[in-house]
Amino acid sequence: MEIRRMTTEDTLQFYRIHTIVYNQRRDYSKEENQNIDPLDHPADWAWGAFDGKKLLAGMFEIEYLMRFDGHSVKMSGIGGVGTLPEARKGGLIRRIFEKLLPEAYEKGVIFSSLTPFSHDFYRKFGYEIACARNKITINTGDLSEITAKGGFTHIQPGDDTSLLAEVHSSYIKNLNHGIHRDHWPDNRAWKRFTREDSCATGTYIYLWKDETGKAQSYIKYQDVLEDGDHNMSVTELAFTDIKGLYGALSITGGLSAQFENFKWMMPAFIDPFDFIGDAWSVETEFKPRDMTRIVNVKAALELMRSPNREGEYIIEVEDENIAANTGKYLVRFGKEGSKVSPTTLDADICCDMRTLSQLVTGYKSLEGALYTRQEGLEVYDNIETLKNVFTLRPQHITEYF
Repeated sequence: MEIRRMTTEDTLQFYRIHTIVYNQRRDYSKEENQNIDPLDHPADWAWGAFDGKKLLAGMFEIEYLMRFDGHSVKMSGIGGVGTLPEARKGGLIRRIFEKLLPEAYEKGVIFSSLTPFSHDFYRKFGYEIACARNKITINTGDLSEITAKGGFTHIQPGDDTSLLAEVHSSYIKNLNHGIHRDHWPDNRAWKRFTREDSCATGTYIYLWKDETGKAQSYIKYQDVLEDGDHNMSVTELAFTDIKGLYGALSITGGLSAQFENFKWMMPAFIDPFDFIGDAWSVETEFKPRDMTRIVNVKAALELMRSPNREGEYIIEVEDENIAANTGKYLVRFGKEGSKVSPTTLDADICCDMRTLSQLVTGYKSLEGALYTRQEGLEVYDNIETLKNVFTLRPQHITEYF
């Protein structure tokens, strides 16, 4: 069995696996259907397990640049994971991760994220829930009271995306896990985002500008038919501030005759019960969706936001997948940031990779983590300092992969 990155020649086999794994349908017998979309990910962003020339399992490792406590850092997004039915239970995905994760460490990647089919499955590789969303449903008529001065511009394939990019950059600036769309060359991320024709797909993008003409937000939604009702299903809403948020939401006021419900898988740092007067009318479901793991512990600890005063702590880390992360670290912090060095002194706190990933990214505070039923966290000393270090911060993984 050979574990390696894919080449262009392997791409068709990988897409064939996807039709099986994800119950898709695609006719590969016609030559024109074998052409690769230029906006798809490059072949070498995929890893595969090969038996000779036959691809048995694979996954994408997508190169992203994400926001973390005011910094832009390398992140690998794992997607398209799949194994042929006849090759399952053979540990092929594990073998891919055994090569992928140490290589990511050597390449300077700081974090890795994914959307799991099973949270327990990916915990074996050090991933843990680090981004949750509120799945909300509101009758569009109930949102008619949200109004805003300004106007909307319909964005279609081929249109200028610079104002969308400005809004998005402002939105993710202080948002952990927010992913830059200007990282890929040739504006490819925005071309992918805007490539769907509204008339053909029922997917719409509207940019909102305030009364001064300043772009403050945008909303992307789909017309989804459920039980005979047309619903406005939001796939992305980005905004510069509260004015932009409600500016984008104001589009629903004129759509109540067209759509029965407004649906949004929204970031958890926003309170959906603020949107309408009668909160009983909001249906909400908390979804523990995305998972993250630290790839480089030392680099993450150095970049993590620290209290605005001087202090230090010692943390012991256990990483079963990346041996270079395992050890004890002395973290000294102050107004100039943090400095991290190896140490042999007694630890104040001991973490496995799953718990540490939640604490460092700010998905959980130390107090919250101490209530988990998961093993992997022990606090021995210096608890007041640790409480001030490991705090909650806004989260939102802004891409789907």
